[in-house]
Amino acid sequence: MRIARPTVSSGVLCLATALYLLAFTNTPFWQKLGAYFAAHPSKLIVGGTAVFLVHVAILLVFSHRVILKPMIMLLVLVAAGGSYFADTFGTIIDRNVVEAALTTTSAESGALITPNFLLHMMVYGVIPCLLVALIRLSDPPFLRKLAVNTLICIICLVGALILIGSDYGSFSSMYREHRVDIMGRLMPSAVIRSLASYATHSVSDRRIVMKPLGVDAKQTLPSLLSGKKLLTIIVVGETARAANFSLFGYDRATNPELAKQAVVAFPNTASCGTDTAVSLPCMFSPFTRVEYTQSKFRGSENLLDVLKHAKVQVAWFENNTGSKGVADRIEYKDLQAFDDKRFCESGECKDQILIESLKHYFGSIRGNTTVVLHMTGSHGPAYFRRYPQEFAKFKPDCRTSQFSDCTAEEIRNAYDNSILYTDHILSELINLLQANEGEFASSMIYMSDHGESLGENGLYLHAAPYFMAPEVQTHVPFIAWFSPEYASATKLDVSCLKAGAAEAASHDNLFHTVLGMTGVATSVYDQSLDRFSDCRRK
Repeated sequence: MRIARPTVSSGVLCLATALYLLAFTNTPFWQKLGAYFAAHPSKLIVGGTAVFLVHVAILLVFSHRVILKPMIMLLVLVAAGGSYFADTFGTIIDRNVVEAALTTTSAESGALITPNFLLHMMVYGVIPCLLVALIRLSDPPFLRKLAVNTLICIICLVGALILIGSDYGSFSSMYREHRVDIMGRLMPSAVIRSLASYATHSVSDRRIVMKPLGVDAKQTLPSLLSGKKLLTIIVVGETARAANFSLFGYDRATNPELAKQAVVAFPNTASCGTDTAVSLPCMFSPFTRVEYTQSKFRGSENLLDVLKHAKVQVAWFENNTGSKGVADRIEYKDLQAFDDKRFCESGECKDQILIESLKHYFGSIRGNTTVVLHMTGSHGPAYFRRYPQEFAKFKPDCRTSQFSDCTAEEIRNAYDNSILYTDHILSELINLLQANEGEFASSMIYMSDHGESLGENGLYLHAAPYFMAPEVQTHVPFIAWFSPEYASATKLDVSCLKAGAAEAASHDNLFHTVLGMTGVATSVYDQSLDRFSDCRRK
């Protein structure tokens, strides 16, 4: 039995596609645009009509029978995928989100492929594509088609200009002030634009010549009087928001173990970005948040290179999605690649693997050393995978990546359990350092790369554009611990630090604070950005 295949012209198909994309894959866009023009619904109609006309014109440009159907199917699939994440998590898909998606692990990306995602893609992507594939295209001769399409394109574009020009002040103001928040939700153009931006920056970044940094660096504490080695541990947290740390006033006991340790907690700390791809390189770079760009990072060595120039032994232990270029020139251990069955399952490892790996590394330390531990922390949406079952203190906890199957309380419980496990890992690290005080004068500094949204204002996860990101995505925990001998050797007054802990801090401080902690003198050190300098005895 042969299936009857309807025949339509390419112009009709373009018109239908534009209507479909705008009507079925752009709910967040219309919600934001409608909220902006809530007091003037006529402007919403005018603006929406202009957007529709532009879509029709663009599609008509590519309406050759050879490429039109494949192109429409690709656009529909991209729009369907983008609309799922925009609808479900409130995600704005910009260049940083694209980079994060393309550089994440298969295990993390797999956590996002939920039954709801597959159903959404089937309904809004696959089925419409099958319908497009079924259609036969019927067009007039090429020259006539070209003339007609050109005329229609001109009419559409002129019509859009007239509509926008009818109240140019309102529409231009909306675009200037809400280009990301509103137009950044328009599918599939937001995804395509961000992919193009990522590709362009990737190509240009490859041409950047890296300049050395801090080649004059020297250790001012090459050896301690006790003969011990100075050991500095930098723990980079993942997706930990300060709002859920009881050390900073959260009403749940998510830090019961650290509360018993002699730590200094800095409650007013801001991140450089809202996703790992930005925050991680930024916090190790010599640039402040307002100065930082990916191109600048690519064109300069970073904190770990400076320490290496000073002959400090440096290593990076990775239990996340990579160092984003920070650890390219130092000793690097990808712990997830080891697939240690004690801690790892389905390509992901619990953060306990960091502690066990550090224990084994102690035997290879030959001098003053700095080690970075990059945690998997509280990365979502699969928070339940970040902690062993014995740390499921807050119940019931969400046991799926599909948030729609969980209540807000269950999601919060799972996230808090992941913070509880981070608390345990940091406390265990301190205990390990204390157990090796005979060989090392140790310290630990912990900073998360960014925070997380847990449904506030309809947002989940992270990676919101910084200028509009909620505070829970930029307010991060910052905690430090020092052994008595470390504090003595580096002339650090810990009681002074505790007294001034409430003063503002940020990722801007990490580069210079670590140089001060490790006793490394260099021309690139800025004392004003060393968060501990005021409490270091001269």
